[in-house]
Amino acid sequence: KRVLNGPCGGSTNGKCEISRDTDCAWQLIIDRLKALGKIDDYEIVAPVKDWSTDRAGGPRTVTREDVKI
Repeated sequence: KRVLNGPCGGSTNGKCEISRDTDCAWQLIIDRLKALGKIDDYEIVAPVKDWSTDRAGGPRTVTREDVKI
């Protein structure tokens, strides 16, 4: 799952640990990747995006004039 503070802690027999009537979304993702022959893509780590090159010029900055020191 590799999601920091992710949405869940596990599943049993492909079902969500919270609601046993709900299919585990992560299990569905893994099954689909296997069916498409792309399970190796799951291990690919995307590089951090360099937002400075974005058309907006990077993360927004909010400056509150009423709290400036």
